[in-house]
Amino acid sequence: MPWWGKLIYFIGAWITLFPILTGLYRIKHLDLKTLSVFIWMCSMFLIELYSSHQSSLSINNSPSGHLMIFLNALFGGCFFYFAVDSAVLKKVILGSGLCLLLYLTINPFLILSPSGMRAMNSSYGIPITIQAYALMVWSFIYLFDLLQKEQMLELSQSPEFIIAIAILFYFGTTQFVQLFQDYVMRHIKEMRFVFRYVDICIMIVYYFLIGIGLWKRKLQKI
Repeated sequence: MPWWGKLIYFIGAWITLFPILTGLYRIKHLDLKTLSVFIWMCSMFLIELYSSHQSSLSINNSPSGHLMIFLNALFGGCFFYFAVDSAVLKKVILGSGLCLLLYLTINPFLILSPSGMRAMNSSYGIPITIQAYALMVWSFIYLFDLLQKEQMLELSQSPEFIIAIAILFYFGTTQFVQLFQDYVMRHIKEMRFVFRYVDICIMIVYYFLIGIGLWKRKLQKI
């Protein structure tokens, strides 16, 4: 592996700490929107550490993957629910979020297999796709709500806007890359390592933007 590849892997392994540290710095300033994102980032870091530990022991870490998908939907839904002002759009996010969480809860145990806990070891490709599209839709709902506001915002200074764009970028881009990867991998298997680097770079940008969003959260009346 070239030195730059090792550098990308190293940054990707620890980039989750960036939003955690910026969130800790602003912890007294966080409102419900940004606090949910901060807890989200902490949860992802802990699960990733545990999942890596499981892999090092050759233990199937699929249950950790299911938990990450569930928490992405839970905390992402909380963020957009608190970020949107429209009562109607809040109900849309709440209703769709509850349906998604219900599906993600029963899916590993009932839908993937009738054999109970063994289903936790099954593939989670469909749930992660549904979760990703839900987060993308909620991002568009937030942007639509933003356009309806009469007051012009300094979007580059809005932590909610930066976080929403980060979520839309990450989950939208990874779905596109996955579709492209599934097609190309069948014809050019040598491209596997390229897609791996692309995935890590997308993740680095995502966590970096989340960290910037939390950093810009300043003390204000909630």
